Amino acid sequence: MTAERPVVSVITANFNGARHLAEAIASVQAQTLREWELIVADDASTDDSAGVVSRAAWTDPRVRLLRQPRNAGPGAARNAALAAARGRYLAIFDSDDLMAPDRLERLVRRAEADGAGIVADNLVAFDDGARPHDGAAFLDAAPFEQARWLDLADVIGSSRMYARRPGLGYLKPLICAAGLKTSGVRYDERLRIGEDYDVLLRLMASGLKLRTEPAALYFYRRHPASVSHAMDRRHLLSMLEADATFEADFPNLPAAARRAQAARRRSLERALTYDDVVRRLKAGDVKGGLVRGLAAPDVWPLLTLPVRARVRRLATRLAAA
Repeated sequence: MTAERPVVSVITANFNGARHLAEAIASVQAQTLREWELIVADDASTDDSAGVVSRAAWTDPRVRLLRQPRNAGPGAARNAALAAARGRYLAIFDSDDLMAPDRLERLVRRAEADGAGIVADNLVAFDDGARPHDGAAFLDAAPFEQARWLDLADVIGSSRMYARRPGLGYLKPLICAAGLKTSGVRYDERLRIGEDYDVLLRLMASGLKLRTEPAALYFYRRHPASVSHAMDRRHLLSMLEADATFEADFPNLPAAARRAQAARRRSLERALTYDDVVRRLKAGDVKGGLVRGLAAPDVWPLLTLPVRARVRRLATRLAAA
């Protein structure tokens, strides 16, 4: 490892991601910005993840492996990588995803030109086994039509459960390392989902400004093991708790952010009710499910979600036939 400080530290948490990890590492190695380090914090994987990273590090000293002593979740793994990072900027990158070759160069250029503490681009979602460039823009296009500043209300307002488009909590931002250090923000290690969203909110509430790069340069791989797809009651409760802690830690949020936060909280509570109704129906408690559902009319539209999902899957199969 060269003693010269890298421009970007790429921060990657990994658990049993050996299948896609080599491709993710190669994506970083293909960057036009060459002054980077990649820190893979392996969360006690039981597959060959450590071997994949070690083999890459053998030929490229910019790749570094950190091995967690026990499985503690993505937040703990990212915190370990952040503590070891030396770059002027920090880029959050998942171990099964990819980046366009000029992504880091463009995000750094945007941060330095506009004086942004955080820069983020749109994501391209692609299915596992498909070509990344055949995917579609994942987030609402409006924030990325031109470079613009986003505030807390924008981010929170986009992040309601069961909204029409995924929220800005999915962003994989470039963060100014000095700003992160000054803020004291770190990942909440209790969260197994939504931890990136929580960190983004806390950084912005601490004064870091979020600027968009008008492009989609991050390729988000969708597959059955994708953490972001796995949502259950425990996760919903954890997100509600994390939101409450955020509000307690930052009691003087702007009015627009507080309104957005209240709407998000209602959406999480609605999702919990929906989960309860579905679990009762699946368990054969039809009466209990109906009573619970009838008491919450705002949940009724959600009951069509499984049917709509099946129709989408069928349409996809027919289109591929």
